Amino acid sequence: MSLSKWILIAALFAAPVLSQAEPCLSGLPDAARAAVEQDNWTIVQREDLSEADLRVWKNSHQGECPGVAEGNFSPKAKSSFVVALILRDFQKNVTEKVVLVTMKKNRPETELAVTNMSIATPYVVWKLAKGRYLGIDGTKANIPRNSFVFEKLVGPASQYYYDGGNRLRTFVISR
Repeated sequence: MSLSKWILIAALFAAPVLSQAEPCLSGLPDAARAAVEQDNWTIVQREDLSEADLRVWKNSHQGECPGVAEGNFSPKAKSSFVVALILRDFQKNVTEKVVLVTMKKNRPETELAVTNMSIATPYVVWKLAKGRYLGIDGTKANIPRNSFVFEKLVGPASQYYYDGGNRLRTFVISR
């Protein structure tokens, strides 16, 4: 076999490894990423998930990023991003928060959607379409735009949405 064929074969085997190492950002603009990844906060990636959570994520959300969801979440902009961020300290404790990012004149504006909480392993975020939803406690919501789910894949989940105004609301959709 010629040297060029060996190089081609090596490149084909290396491609999947390289693509897994690249962060998944699901269309998040560089300016938005720079705005949220500050003070050692990082966007939740597939590599951050536990083995069990990663299996569930891959089965239910193939090709999506567990730390970024794009949609029409905010009444302030047609397109926005929900970003799950984690912070690890020297004792390997993990804190997570969720930020809403809207782009105004190509500049990111951020707003805390879910406050900081200590976790064992990261939760994920993903988008739901607008519509009518029912929580496990019987809570009913008619959601006028996209909503997002913030969940521990092998555990509880809550759905978050902005009502007709600028108020963020939530209800539990699974335990």
